[in-house]
Amino acid sequence: MKLCVTACSILASLNLPAAIEDLSGGGGVPQSLLDKAATVRQNGGGARLTQLINDLPLLLQRNKEILDEA
Repeated sequence: MKLCVTACSILASLNLPAAIEDLSGGGGVPQSLLDKAATVRQNGGGARLTQLINDLPLLLQRNKEILDEA
């Protein structure tokens, strides 16, 4: 019982219970995941994600400059 409480606590701290859906043996992809994939595709797909990731260093530098000015 204590192991279960500990495991549940760890999962909760990682926000995993909310992130995992029960497929009840259906074997399919959860609809929420399909919806999220469609949203990613509508917003430019993988190329857009790559662009956003590549922009992060520049954005970080700009944020540092703003903080230094403040």
